[in-house]
Amino acid sequence: MKNQKPENIEQAILHFIQGNANIDEHTLVLKWLEDHPEDRKKIFSEKDLWNAAGIDSAELKETERKQWQVLQQQIGSTPVKNLRFKEFLRIAAIVIFAIGIGWMSNSLLQNNILNRSVEMKSVESIRGQIKEIFLADGTHVWLNADSKLTFPSNFTAKTRNVELQGEAFFEVTSNEQNPFLVKTKNHTVKVTGTRFNICEYPEDKMIETTLVEGKVKIISGNFFQDLKPGQQSTFYTETAEITIGDKDFDIYTAWKEGRYEFRNESVSKIFKIMERWWDVEIEYSEAELKYEYISGVLRKHKPIKQHFEVINELIPIDYQIDNDNIVVKLK
Repeated sequence: MKNQKPENIEQAILHFIQGNANIDEHTLVLKWLEDHPEDRKKIFSEKDLWNAAGIDSAELKETERKQWQVLQQQIGSTPVKNLRFKEFLRIAAIVIFAIGIGWMSNSLLQNNILNRSVEMKSVESIRGQIKEIFLADGTHVWLNADSKLTFPSNFTAKTRNVELQGEAFFEVTSNEQNPFLVKTKNHTVKVTGTRFNICEYPEDKMIETTLVEGKVKIISGNFFQDLKPGQQSTFYTETAEITIGDKDFDIYTAWKEGRYEFRNESVSKIFKIMERWWDVEIEYSEAELKYEYISGVLRKHKPIKQHFEVINELIPIDYQIDNDNIVVKLK
């Protein structure tokens, strides 16, 4: 029954807030939220507060565990599972306060982080566009074609959170007291002040973070890794695997100047970029071009036909351009 609370739901929600829920607990919480959508905002507000307090602090978690035990003793013999749901969330908030981050909670309240009057904005760069955005804290963002950036009208929290779909280059205003967090669908990049690029197109099945200057931390589940300038992390969305290596960052950042450089890149990936930059649809057989790799430069200000002429010199192809539709076949 919908009104009957599942066993161990409070413990599952607590682990969900802390970010260490197992698969069964995660499923239980998601099912609970489907049946009780009115509790969704409250739970995720508690989770955001927890994450902002210390994303990767083992000491924080150990201190919390001890404080939770003390709090249970103070509650007495009343089992946690018999507490009303709202009372549970209140206790979870007390735990966060009791472990030594009360100063942060007060600051968040004083800054009205949960105030619904803080407007969330979204900027989209459609196919064929590259946009520049300046955020309220002075951060400069270049947004590549077919991308979207969501951000608050004013940063009032201890962390400056934005969400990205697609690709963007960031020049983040340095502020060690207020880290800058870029959230994608599968992971988070945490910075204080730096220059870096994130590419997160779903069809690529990977997320590439390339650091030009400064330092960033890649956060994905229980994985935490700092990058150094000239390094790139690649997160494979289908397997959740992450690789880190040295890269020529010029190749991965030149797009913001209307130039895409590629070295030994698959033709299928080049076609995807061309589709975004020139707002066209390219029809081709992936199996036919599966093993074709080329190197070169795409220049956004040039007609797309010129680029197909260059590709034809590298790989013998036939192509037909009909307005926004292009059909490509191997000769």
